[in-house]
Amino acid sequence: MQRESSPETRKLNPLPDIGFDVSDPNGWYRYVADSFVLTGLSRRSGEAYAREVRILMRRFDRPPFMLTEADVRTFVLERYEKLNGSSQRILYRGLRFLFNDLFKYDWELLKAARAKYEILEPTILSREEIARLFNSIKMPHIYSYLRTVYSCGLRLDEALHLRPGDIDRAGGIVHVRQGKGAKDRKVVLPSFTLKILERYWPRHRNRYWLFPALGRDGKGGPTADRPMSKSAVHGGMRRQLKRAGITKSRVSVHTLRHYAESRIMPSPALHPRSFPA
Repeated sequence: MQRESSPETRKLNPLPDIGFDVSDPNGWYRYVADSFVLTGLSRRSGEAYAREVRILMRRFDRPPFMLTEADVRTFVLERYEKLNGSSQRILYRGLRFLFNDLFKYDWELLKAARAKYEILEPTILSREEIARLFNSIKMPHIYSYLRTVYSCGLRLDEALHLRPGDIDRAGGIVHVRQGKGAKDRKVVLPSFTLKILERYWPRHRNRYWLFPALGRDGKGGPTADRPMSKSAVHGGMRRQLKRAGITKSRVSVHTLRHYAESRIMPSPALHPRSFPA
């Protein structure tokens, strides 16, 4: 049951038409995320920005429109010490959207706030290291997923959310739905990657996901209602790097995206592999 707001709260609320308890952090999280989506942003991006609003509310335990600019300044400084450059930008955009765009507050704090950009040299894997990495993989779901990221130049989320119907076998195309910026696009699907997917999908035959969550026993693929988790992918990548003896820092799934096989010819060691059924 929604709590009755006090006369003071109703007076201060710049959004009187909201239909949730204004003291509920999760209510504000959903409202801000939905509002971002209405601007054309993807659901995942909107939720990332809205999380900072929820953290803010839990920090002060009162509705955001009852906070002062000094309160938000204190919060930003506290969060700034814990976040890197990209996370700082998420923090600023989430708060700026709520206070400046939705509430229409003319706060200089969020107009001036900027996150520093971290300029880091990208980690580069040699062709020999790429071959060692893929040849070390023992799990067909990790192998198929990482090969798809690598050969098609996909982002982590884009590959995770691929569906069987997104693969145009005849045209050699992958349809990426709701990629960065909530935009759809098409990418080339190399023939050897298509062969990998044609061998992998029959292992689970999930109707909805190309890379379904397999569950703890590894048998949940056929009935999974969600794709593999990010943690499963990151964990699998770390294990394969260790197995391949690759010790370079800042190597992640995203590293593979920059070495699309459609642009770098694969070595013979990278032809599709077979795994026991």
